[in-house]
Formats: sequence, C-alpha cells, structure tokens
Amino acid sequence: MFKFVRLIIFVLVLFTLFACAPVAAPTPVPPTATAPSVVTAPTLAPAPAATAFDARRAYDHNQMLAVTIGKRVASTEGGTRAGDYIAQQFKSFGFTVEKQAFPFESWEDHGTQVQVTAPEERPIQARPIQYSPPGNVEAELVSVRGNGTESDFGNVDVKGRVALVQRGTIPFSDKAINAAKAGAAAVLIYNTEPIAFTGTLRDPVSIPAIALSGTDGRSLLDLLAKGSVKVKVTSDTAVVQKTGQNIVATKRGSSDGVIVLGGHYDSVDAGPGAGDNGSGTAVLLELARVLGQQPHKNTLVFIAFDAEELGLYGSRYYVERLSAADRANIKGMLNFDMLGGGSGPLLAGGDGTLGRLTRDAAEQLGIQARNFQLGGNAGSDHEPFQRVGIDTVFFSRDYDLLHTPQDTIDQIQEAYLGEAGRVGERVVTELDQKAAQSPKDLRGFWKPRRSCCFSRGNVI
Repeated sequence: MFKFVRLIIFVLVLFTLFACAPVAAPTPVPPTATAPSVVTAPTLAPAPAATAFDARRAYDHNQMLAVTIGKRVASTEGGTRAGDYIAQQFKSFGFTVEKQAFPFESWEDHGTQVQVTAPEERPIQARPIQYSPPGNVEAELVSVRGNGTESDFGNVDVKGRVALVQRGTIPFSDKAINAAKAGAAAVLIYNTEPIAFTGTLRDPVSIPAIALSGTDGRSLLDLLAKGSVKVKVTSDTAVVQKTGQNIVATKRGSSDGVIVLGGHYDSVDAGPGAGDNGSGTAVLLELARVLGQQPHKNTLVFIAFDAEELGLYGSRYYVERLSAADRANIKGMLNFDMLGGGSGPLLAGGDGTLGRLTRDAAEQLGIQARNFQLGGNAGSDHEPFQRVGIDTVFFSRDYDLLHTPQDTIDQIQEAYLGEAGRVGERVVTELDQKAAQSPKDLRGFWKPRRSCCFSRGNVI
C-alpha cells in the first residue's frame, strides 16, 4: 500500500513538472521576400519635451544631413531627401510648412580631362572652375608669369595656346578674361598649395578655365623648363534649367510683426557639406523645436533655403516675392551658415540693431562673439533681405574646409552648435518682446556694398 502511494505521488510530481515547463516557441517561418520600400526622407527619433536648446539634438540633425543623406546639391535626389527631412521635422514641431518651388540655372560638368600629349603622354588631374564654358583644344602650353593680370598676358604670346597661370590676387574670372583677350584657347589655373581646389567664376568667360593642383602645376612648369609642351583640354560643361525648393515653416503670432530665421540646406558636389551648411540647418531645426514651444507675439518664419551655393537663388526668390507690406512687417532676419566647425569666436555679422543685439546677447551668455563682414566676392542668404532694407545678422564661424571633401561630420563641434543656438534663442526672445515697437525702429543702418551672387566659394 505504501509503495502504491509512493508511486502515485511520484506520478503526480512528474505531471506537475511537465505541466509547468515552458513551451518552446515555434521556429519562425522566413517571410516572403519583398522589394524594399522607398523612403524619401529619413527619420529622427521624436524630439524631447525640453524647452532649452539641445546641442546634442542639433548634432543629430547635422549627422542626418551630412552622413545619412550626404551631398545635398540642389535639384538632386540628395537635395530632395534633405528637403523632405527638414519639412518633416518642422511639421513635427507644430509649424505650417510650405515647399516653395523656384526655377534656377545649374551648371554641370559632364566630363573634363587635361592630358599632356607631348613630349610625353600622361593625364593631369583637373576639374573645371564652376561656370567654365565647354571647349575642346589641343595646343602648345605657355606659362604666364605673375598672377594673370592683363599686363602679365601682354608679356607672353598665348594666341591659340593654352595658358598656365598661378592662382591668387585676382579672381579666376579676371584671369580667364585676360587670357581670352590675349587670344588664349584655354587657361589652366594651378593652386598655390599642393592640393587640388574648386572655385567659381564670378563673371562670364569665353574659354575653358580649368583648376589644377599645385603639384600638377609645378610638374608642368618643370616640363616646360625642358622644352615645348603640348596639352589637350576636353571639357563638356553645360548650363541647364532646374527647379529648387525652399522649405518655409510658419507659426503665427498675435501681432503683424515677423521674425525670419534662415539658412541654406544645399551643399556643393565636392563633399557632404557638414559645416557648409549642415551645421546651420541643424541649428535652425533645433531652434524651431525650442521656439515653437514658447509663446510669441511675432509670427516666426523658419526658411531652409535651396540653391544658395549656386547663386543665392532660393533666398533671392523668396525676397523678390514679398510685398512691400510683407517686407515692412519683418523685424529682422537671422541667417545661420557654416558655424559648426573651424575655430575662433562666434561670428555675428551685422552693423544694425540686430547685429548689436546679437553680440550683446552672446556677452550676456558668456559666449565670445564679434562682428565681421563678408568680402566683396562672397555672400550668403541674409543679403537679399539686407538689400531691401531688412535688418539682418549673420551667424557663422571661421572655417577653411568649405567646398572640399574634408567638410565632414568629424569637423563639427557640438559646443559650437550650442553656442549659436543659445544666442539665437535669446535674440529671438528679446526681439519678440519688442513687438509693440514699429519694425522700422528696429532696423539697422544698412550700407550697400559690393557683392556678387555667389556664396562664400573660392573666386580667387
């Protein structure tokens, strides 16, 4: 009997153990393969509820633009993806968003080669200077001493030949125009440094203008020192009509006043444009998140401009379509461009009330900032506003890697983004508190100065 009871107990224990044991999950069946969905705009995790400017959040935007998306040349797939991403972010912050399309002329290089054909055959690494016209020529190479002034070309016979001249002192376009006047068929401009470079022709020229590295320029000079040299220049470039898009985000205020904050999101083709201008766009987005949560009397308009690198096309288009009343209501325009890398203090350029207000705000925050002016051959998106009498301030930083492949995310300093953002936030808050004043009372004393349509690209 006892043995029988023990047997029953043993059976019950085994049953309990098996009943409580976990059931193994079934082996998953691989899903049927499907084509990957096309996502135009990448996404970022939802923004935090914090109302203070978050430099880390701005850095994440910078990384999204410069790494995840990469090159953002206007009217390309990368540019479209960046625009969609920016619009998506603005909408998530509660702004009304419009994509403002505009036409522009784009210069393209479909293939450029420079080759030594005599006394030996070898290729030379070369790239056309932006807006260089097409051409196909094989001719004798001639060195032009000096910097390519008209008198320099007068000292040597370049008629029907290819001129070789050093970069520096005067704009590329002046060198090319002087070469063409002297009868040259093309001009090769070599760098003062060993590395290659990119540049922009400020004025139209009639012959191909090609950029060489300093190393290749010196090698050609060494070859010329030994005797006659022939080169073949083949450059297939064209100007084509394209469409860009500004991303305009608006949050209405309780007065007629308007505060505009802007920065361009397009890059050049040479690199991913982390500093120029992924950094400015990143600060703009984080400012929209922060300021969008705060009460404001003025209407806030955030604009991510397109095609700045090709001639301030986006900002010019936007300003040209403002009515006189619209312009009169704008209390100020803050432009954020190229401020995440480089060195030195925060640059807050502006001689008017807004510039002084910005530098005072930086001082109050313990951030070093100074005034500055762009050179006569440079420009950025605040200038179209400035030219119609709107007070502006230009946030930037000294940075040498713009328009190069080295303008990458590792150059970006989170602290720099934070400084620009904190100052920008304070300026907008203080400007908003002056809503009762006439917009005209807040304008600075703008003095027109020479500036071409191009951005801060190399023109000399």
